[in-house]
Amino acid sequence: MQISIDELKAKLLEENLKDLFVEAYEQGLRDGQEKYGYPDLLTKRDLVKIFQVKEPTVNKIVATPGFPKSKFVKARYPRDEVFKWIRENSVLADGLAQNMPKKVFG
Repeated sequence: MQISIDELKAKLLEENLKDLFVEAYEQGLRDGQEKYGYPDLLTKRDLVKIFQVKEPTVNKIVATPGFPKSKFVKARYPRDEVFKWIRENSVLADGLAQNMPKKVFG
């Protein structure tokens, strides 16, 4: 039985895609566990872990206008709103990619 080059390429692509999908799925699970592993209301200690900074830096971040805070419990921050705030206030690598030479990205 002979396999054509195109069939071999298709099989290789299929295998690579399977590996990529499994890797993406596992990363999604890890990301979800990390995000939803926190309680609904975060403490400053939680924010230190999330932002990977020291508490004085967290104090500056939570003092930023628009940073989500609990209306009912002092020094607590709603988890989902904090992650939304992070997404909305972060510079994405995608924007950087537009300014990079084409050779870098194939």
